[in-house]
Amino acid sequence: MILLFNPRSCKAKYRLPNSLLSLGSVLEDKYEYEIVDGNFLNDPFPVLSHLIGEKHVDVLGVTVMPGPQLQQAIPLCKSLKEKFPHLTIVWGGYFPSNHTDVCVRSPFVDYVMRGQGEGAFPIFINALYGNGRISDVPNLSYKSGETIVHHDSMPLLHPNDLPPLPYHKVDIEKYIGGTCLGTRTLSYHSSYGCPFECSFCAIVPIYKARWLGRNAAAMADDIEKLVLTYGANAIEFHDNNFFTSEKRVAEFAEEVFRRNLRFSWWGEGRPDTLLKYSEETFALMKRAGLKMVFMGAESGDDERLSAMNKGGTQTGNTIAEVVEKFRRHGIVPECSFVFGTPAPDVSASIKKDIRFVRRLKEINPAAEIIIYMYSPIPLDGSTLYQHVTQSGFRYPQTLEDWLKPEWASFDLRRNPLTPWLVPRYIRRVKSFEKVLNAVFPTNSDIKLKTFQRVILKIAGSWRYALRAYKFPYEIQLLQRLFRYRQPEIEGM
Repeated sequence: MILLFNPRSCKAKYRLPNSLLSLGSVLEDKYEYEIVDGNFLNDPFPVLSHLIGEKHVDVLGVTVMPGPQLQQAIPLCKSLKEKFPHLTIVWGGYFPSNHTDVCVRSPFVDYVMRGQGEGAFPIFINALYGNGRISDVPNLSYKSGETIVHHDSMPLLHPNDLPPLPYHKVDIEKYIGGTCLGTRTLSYHSSYGCPFECSFCAIVPIYKARWLGRNAAAMADDIEKLVLTYGANAIEFHDNNFFTSEKRVAEFAEEVFRRNLRFSWWGEGRPDTLLKYSEETFALMKRAGLKMVFMGAESGDDERLSAMNKGGTQTGNTIAEVVEKFRRHGIVPECSFVFGTPAPDVSASIKKDIRFVRRLKEINPAAEIIIYMYSPIPLDGSTLYQHVTQSGFRYPQTLEDWLKPEWASFDLRRNPLTPWLVPRYIRRVKSFEKVLNAVFPTNSDIKLKTFQRVILKIAGSWRYALRAYKFPYEIQLLQRLFRYRQPEIEGM
């Protein structure tokens, strides 16, 4: 039997484990398998131990994102391997795909499945059960003696060719929750990859500028099932770049409108791509229920954007223009920024980005701002990563080292550990962020009551007006007192 495990990823707002459901879809009717979600378990070890023993589990597949999932996956897999030495443990997901060698060097990770697993994982299972050779399995990495072996990657499978997700394998009601989009929100994934190669993005080494998207009619079929069968009134599209194709998005919006499907939705895209969308497509998306779009603005400094390899078509003016376009159509743009990239003058770069954020809020007060600190991605050939390694930055060399407190939040882009980002720079960014969030609480802060918003706005307005961001202790106290969910926690 095969066990697919989703480690704990957040403290609230549990999302459907779509990556494991996708794996399950290609195992369905071929192998016996179960999906276990660690988000609903205080301690997954007893539950997994019982299943492994009772159901004679041979293979444990674990999807591992950086951050909280990694923190749970490491000690859990180590303990399970000690108790069940025969158990074959396979890691997949962003972290092992980007840090493959450190994973396969670990004694409790037998294999790493890099990148898309829907095509390679069934081949691996067949080989493991004697119906093929491990040496023929694509996307696979493992340790042979003292040598680390990396097999070639297979072409991406088109999402149009994949079977439907086996929602019957999970209790879908557990994943339906209230968000700023709706009272019954579910997540969905309609495409793989991204055609761009931003030098700080974790998916670039995995997909290498490849993108494939499910067609509009098939997407509408899937969403119709979520709306009509499971009662969803809001959908979060967790594609890496949902808005890559205007034709696909426009056709999907037309399908939604034609079928009279009533739900709000959210997706991720690029400012330069969305700026090229026609006014007609924007109006159609709005009519079909689009409420918010998450965009990687990253910086208002054109030199920084160029260093990030944003494709040459994304500039500060591009971002400003698309934010204005969103204002005209009544759709909320969420603009994420990556502060603290390597620069000749990091302090000046941070000040420039703060000024640019303020400019966007003047253009469109409804624009939401999410701020991260730059954390490196091991991307060979990237100018940014070359600068990072030359500065003396090094990743941990063992999985256990990733458990150290200073690395626990590294890949959440909250604790960068980069030599050029001295503490005063980080304090400056976080202080500005506190003032900004007080004056402009985001739509995602759904727990924040009206009177609390008023109090925060009063506390932060004078600071924002005078640009007095230092030591905002009174705002920090109010934020702790109100215990509202701030934007960066949303993605944990």
